[in-house]
Amino acid sequence: MTALLVAATDLRRRIRNRSALITAFVAPLALAVVFGVLVGGAGSGGFRIGVVDADGSAMARSMTVELTGRSHPGGGTVRFTRLASRDAARRGVDDGDVDAAVVIPAGYAAAAGAGRTLPMVVIQRSDRLVAGEVARAVALSVGDEIERVTLAVGVVAAAGTAPSPELADAARREPTPIALRRVPLGGRELDGAAFYGASMSIVFLFFTISLAARSVLAERRDGTLARILATPAHPGAVLAGKTLSVAALGLAGLFTVWAATAIGFGAYWGNPGAVALVMFATVFAIGGLSLLIASLAKTEQQADAYTGVVTFTLALLGGNFIGPSQMPDLLRTLSLATPNGWSLVAFTDLSADAAGVRTIATALAVLFGCGLVAGGVGLTRVYRGMRT
Repeated sequence: MTALLVAATDLRRRIRNRSALITAFVAPLALAVVFGVLVGGAGSGGFRIGVVDADGSAMARSMTVELTGRSHPGGGTVRFTRLASRDAARRGVDDGDVDAAVVIPAGYAAAAGAGRTLPMVVIQRSDRLVAGEVARAVALSVGDEIERVTLAVGVVAAAGTAPSPELADAARREPTPIALRRVPLGGRELDGAAFYGASMSIVFLFFTISLAARSVLAERRDGTLARILATPAHPGAVLAGKTLSVAALGLAGLFTVWAATAIGFGAYWGNPGAVALVMFATVFAIGGLSLLIASLAKTEQQADAYTGVVTFTLALLGGNFIGPSQMPDLLRTLSLATPNGWSLVAFTDLSADAAGVRTIATALAVLFGCGLVAGGVGLTRVYRGMRT
């Protein structure tokens, strides 16, 4: 009962403190939006690629129709738009009407009919490198198809038949002997807002939950702690109440970011029950580790310094600032040595519909185990500091 009373009192004090609200709610949500839009949105916003037929041959017209026919207004990652000329493509790229452009050069079909390949031209802006890479990939893909055509034409020419553009066009219409295609596996594309919402919330959990140990240090410095311990209240109950209040604040921040990204940006975090379970495990793990870190300090300034260094070190190792698809193999391995890394693995799998409660059991076991060990040591150290 004493612990709950201390928790309620401490929580009211922290709610009145704007810095605590910023740490638990405002900062993680703001950074989640920034990272989700600027980083995660790179693959979700789509690319507009212009296509110019400067050849005018039947083959070039067919290629242009095939590319632009894949465009779907309002949908699709890559949308193709037919442009009249190379100058129009250059103006479109400069004005931002298209992100990049691919030009089929004059004489393209004739070169293919003669067993040669003319390189396609890619027009891009220096500040839209990703769009340029997409356009270059399209040009290379078309070039691979033409390589197949020139090979077929070369075989016919070796047999004594004169090559021609009509022969090249007929070869291009033949189906590819081996084709690759994407097969849906039933999962989802990882939502950038969901990933960075969880990632940034985890980072600020360290600062939010370390407020419990910092509060003990501050009250011991001001003499308030001695007066509290002079009452019938047990030191363990006081410490438990302070820890419970910051854990509740951190958990509320996680749920707030979840709700805000889901409602405001349509972010999908996964099965609600499994997501809530991972949130509880994450708060438990980060809370235990934060208490252990703060318990090593003798002053508030030391507690802030220790928490900051360890938080950003673990965030870098755990991949909180890097999307999961961009993590190198070494960093992916190192991330599993951190509690935040395991938490992100669970959140990522849930967001991609690649996991349920059973398949994230390992992550949950690691998180609860980390919180139990680190939290037990941290609470013991803080408890001893309260009695001295």
